[in-house]
Amino acid sequence: MILVCGEALIDFLPVKSADGRNAYRPAVGGSPFNTAVGIGRLEGDVGFCAALSTDFFGEDLAAALTRSKVKQHYVARSKHSSMLAFVSVGEGEPEYAFIDEASSNRLFSPERDVPPVGPEVSMIWTGSVALINDPIASAYETLYFANKGKRVLGMDPNVRPTVVGDAVEYRARMKRMTEAAEIIKISKADLNWLYPGIDPAAWAQDLVAKGAHFVVLTDGGNGAEGYGKGFAVRSPVVRVEKVADTVGAGDSYSSGLLTILQRRNVVSIDTVKNLDEAIAQEAMDYAARTAAITVSREGADPPWNHEMA
Repeated sequence: MILVCGEALIDFLPVKSADGRNAYRPAVGGSPFNTAVGIGRLEGDVGFCAALSTDFFGEDLAAALTRSKVKQHYVARSKHSSMLAFVSVGEGEPEYAFIDEASSNRLFSPERDVPPVGPEVSMIWTGSVALINDPIASAYETLYFANKGKRVLGMDPNVRPTVVGDAVEYRARMKRMTEAAEIIKISKADLNWLYPGIDPAAWAQDLVAKGAHFVVLTDGGNGAEGYGKGFAVRSPVVRVEKVADTVGAGDSYSSGLLTILQRRNVVSIDTVKNLDEAIAQEAMDYAARTAAITVSREGADPPWNHEMA
């Protein structure tokens, strides 16, 4: 099972009211949450590790996980409020304003609130807002490193610069965790924020030299590049007739990528070494198709397995 760790929240998406005024529509979301939901909808074996509030937003989040066949053995329920995010969708990447102080997300402790990670978990995947602010950021990092050498570690930093308070500490955490990971997916925009002016291909190849098995660099409409031990592959973006919005596109890409890696049995500590060029190409091409379906409809609404046929 792939265990996805990180925030679950309510996205408030911009819409027009019946009388033409600007308004917001709530929708379940959060980058790790979306990734777990996407894997579940693609019939992957996936669980989620986080705290969900007992408020009505938390009930919506729990119900969405259930509908998408995401296991909740490592989900705690909390009396604290749900995390909220207001989304602005323009010409480029969506922008977010988060309400997270004293939320169920921020105060979650995997060590305290859920059972120890069991033998059914072969991979831990994390990233995004949950790795920015303490106490949750340090709690997830502790869980991550406690499983180094026991399970495949993977991440998508999914940087949210407007939320980062201490950029020095955040960049240090991202460096520690990416260098410990076997599988990394990151956008070139995020990489440039973390390391301004860095050469993306050289950075990816350096991670592979240090022990990573697969590093994927996404670049919006320019497609993606993947690097592994002895190979480098490219995958073009899949064009759609009309882009509704790009909310959740990167998360959906991650879910498609991880689904194929799981199907090809390369997300366990004993088999990740078998991840080769053919599997990498298949996973990236499938991920591109997954993301294309998501951007063709509003909000983070990843495809179901039957839609990928």
